[in-house]
Order: sequence, then structure tokens, then C-alpha cells
Amino acid sequence: MIRSVIVLGGGSAGFLAALTLKTKLPQLNIMVIHSKDIGIIGVGEATTVALPKLLHGYLSFDPGDFYRRVETTWKLGIRFLWGPRPYFDYTFGFQLDWKWANLGKFNGFYCDDDFSYVDTQSALMSHNKAFVRRPDGSPMVGINNYAYHIENQKFVEFLHQKALERGVTVRDETVDEVLQDDAGIAGLRVASGVVRAADLYVDCSGFRSTLLGKTLGEPYTSFKSSLYNDRAVTGGWARGSDEPVKPYTTAESMDHGWCWQIDHLDRINRGYVYSTDFVSDSEAEAEFRRKNPEVTSTRLVRFSTGRYHRSWVKNVVGIGNSAGFVEPLESTGLAVICDESRLLAEALSDADCHPTPSLMAAYNDIFAREWDAIRFFLAIHFKYNTRFDTPYWRACRADIDIGSAAAVVDFYRENGPTPYAKTTVLGTNDIFGMEGYLCLLVGQKVPYNRAHKPTPQERLLWRGIQAENRVKALTAVDVADAYQAVSAPSWQWNTDVFRV
Repeated sequence: MIRSVIVLGGGSAGFLAALTLKTKLPQLNIMVIHSKDIGIIGVGEATTVALPKLLHGYLSFDPGDFYRRVETTWKLGIRFLWGPRPYFDYTFGFQLDWKWANLGKFNGFYCDDDFSYVDTQSALMSHNKAFVRRPDGSPMVGINNYAYHIENQKFVEFLHQKALERGVTVRDETVDEVLQDDAGIAGLRVASGVVRAADLYVDCSGFRSTLLGKTLGEPYTSFKSSLYNDRAVTGGWARGSDEPVKPYTTAESMDHGWCWQIDHLDRINRGYVYSTDFVSDSEAEAEFRRKNPEVTSTRLVRFSTGRYHRSWVKNVVGIGNSAGFVEPLESTGLAVICDESRLLAEALSDADCHPTPSLMAAYNDIFAREWDAIRFFLAIHFKYNTRFDTPYWRACRADIDIGSAAAVVDFYRENGPTPYAKTTVLGTNDIFGMEGYLCLLVGQKVPYNRAHKPTPQERLLWRGIQAENRVKALTAVDVADAYQAVSAPSWQWNTDVFRV
């Protein structure tokens, strides 16, 4: 029976895992072992709607306290400077996986020429606005269709404090030796010579994968055939007074990869993700600086994309980068951590802390499928991006392996941007859903066989929908004003919207 848990690693993965387990299973004795000498990867991070749901729903963290201490900003989606269009938006609303009652076809059939103002979120993004106004003029923040841009150091400090408040033991220690037995891990010998032992070990040691990969030797599957990139050069600058806070993450095509932009209240964070098979580190940094002359210092991050065959092996569960990693093109890092942490807590609860081999196998199958779905969804971004004609992008279009996503693409090519494949070809548990695939395929103008020529009446209706969304955005609240509103002592949060 599992009565005690050691979480190795104190970044966002470690503290989220510890907090989720302690919240669901308060009887567990949970200890986080981390070393302050080991830095936190990244400066700013974009997320998905999974994070607000976990923080304010599952963990019941007060949103006001979170906003004050982490100084987060809102993310309505991703703006892609990608493919033949000037840009397209992938929002957290629904743009294409539905149709208006008076239109004959699903929305994607009307987006061949103009994929803008399709929903309220895309309209808000186009005007750098965060939320529509309520009748009293205040921002309508209560609807749960947004994510966060977070500053990692502040976020981890917040989680650390919350872990202590909820009874998690946190030790600043360095592990010198991992002890093994037939059950897996027998204990962790720290620098003082003390051996820390538990019934279950959660490996949140990041790319090192100290327990799952290095100690237990779990086989690793590389995603290199689908995702070529293996480096990122990052930097940023203090926000100028003439630079609005964008309520979205930007993903911009570059000669040898792509560049993100994450907007914080007082800072802009940029990063160029690229492949060293096509460009050197120095050449990539030069391209990055040409694109972003405001950047001062930079940081180089080396990574490999892939996953371990199993996340749960013997008495070890890998969560976060210790179990798998892909580049942050769809902000999936914290989303997967949320899923892994919550499902582990639910699995242990359902098993009364007596996990069976079949339960562990089911957990492993869920996350093997999730990682592979992410792999092939990201691959679509590279396979069909026709924006640049460099050796890197030519190789992507010719050779990228899109795996199981090929069935979705084939269905789309044959039938157009209809979501009917979501319960057959795609399946109901894909984390992106048909909405995600349609946004990428329509956004990149991937051709399909049954192009629809809208009737004059349909064109009029469609333009009316776009105009209505535009009007909502014109009178909406921007990020800075919305942040000021929710920071006021009189602001009341409706936490019911975060329930999961």
C-alpha cells in the first residue's frame, strides 16, 4: 500500500504533482526533494486551458491570490505567422468544429479566403483585447476559455508556498545516490548521507530523468523523424510604453524553425526553436537577433524530443520532462503535467493506494497515446507550412512523419473541413480534438477536393458573423485594463467556471 511519496524535483512539474496528490489524497505523506542549485528551465511559459482548470478547479486556488503573486496575463490562443496566409488564429473557443444554424456547411468551408473574426476570441486577438465587456463595463473574465502566460520563477515560488501550506514537506537537498531493489527504487541518498525512502517515487527531475530513465533504464522513443528541432535560443526585453500586451502566444516561421513570443505585463519573452541539422547555434542566434534587435542577453537550451515507453515503471512515475518532451509549439508542456498529475491522483484514489499491474498498464497506455498524438499533431505544423522555401522547410514538407495524423489529413483532403471524422478517424480522447486539426489544415490552406462556393446569401450571413465579432472586440477590454480590474479589492471571482 502506498502511504508515502517522494517527488524528485521542485519545478512546476514537481510542485504540481505534489499538490495534486496531496489535495486528492491528504492522508499521504508527501515530500519534495529539490536543489536550489538546479535552475528552472525557461523564463516565460505559455499554457492551455488545462492549467486554470487544475489550479482553480481541482486545487481550488483563489484566482485573485494567484494573479497578485504570479502576475499572470491571459492567453486566448495562438497566432500563427505560418503558411500562405499573413496569419491565422487557433483559439480556445470553437471556430471550425461547428456551424451556424443558417449556414449550409460547417464554418471551415467559408474560410478559404478569409480565416479571421470567426469567433469572439479571434476578434479579440486581432484588436489586442482580452475580454468583452459586461453591461456594467467590467471585463467578462468568468468564462473559462482562456489560458495563462506565466513567469516561471514566480509561478514556482507560488506553488512552493502552496505546497508548504497544504502539508507537503519540501527539502532543499541534492541526491548523490539512488538505491535500488526489486521493487524499483529503495531510497535516495542525499548529500548529508541520509537516505530518503518512500513507497512511491515521482520523477520530476526534468531532462535528466534521474529515476525513470537513468536508474531504471526505461527505453526511450525519439520523435526525431517527426520533429527535427533540437535547440532553442531565448531572450527578451522590458516592454516599451508603445507595445501593447498581446492576449495570445505568437508562433512565427523562421528560416530554420520557428520563434515564439510570450507577452507578460512588463516584459516580452522570445525564443527561436531550430534544428542544428540545418543551422549552427551562432547562425541561429544571429537570425534571432536580426528579428529581435531589442534582445540583450540570450540563453541556449538543448533538448531532444521523444518519450519513454512507459511513464509508470515499478514504484516510479515520471511526470513532465522526465517522461517526455516536445518543443512548445502548442504549449503542451504544462498541459501534459496537469493531465499526468491529475490522472495519477485519480488512479491511486480509485485503487485505494494499491495500484495493480493492469492499472499501471492503463495509465501508461493513456500517456503513450497522448504523447504520440502531440507528436503527430505538431508534425502537421511542419509538413504543410509553405511560407518559406529554405532547405529546412523543404525537408519538412518532403520527409516529416505525421504518423496517425495522416488518417485525419486524408479524410480532410477527401471531404473538406468537416468535423465528422472526430468520432471515427480521430477518436474522442484526442487532446486537440477536431477543432485543432481543422484550424491547422484550414489555416495553412491545405487543399481539399470538395471546395464549396458560397451562395450570395451565405456570403452575406458569414460577413455578418464576422462583423458582429469585430464590433464586440472594438469595445472590449485590453489586458492591462482587465488586470487592473481584477486586482481591485471589490472584484468578485466566480470560481464555479473552473470546476472539473
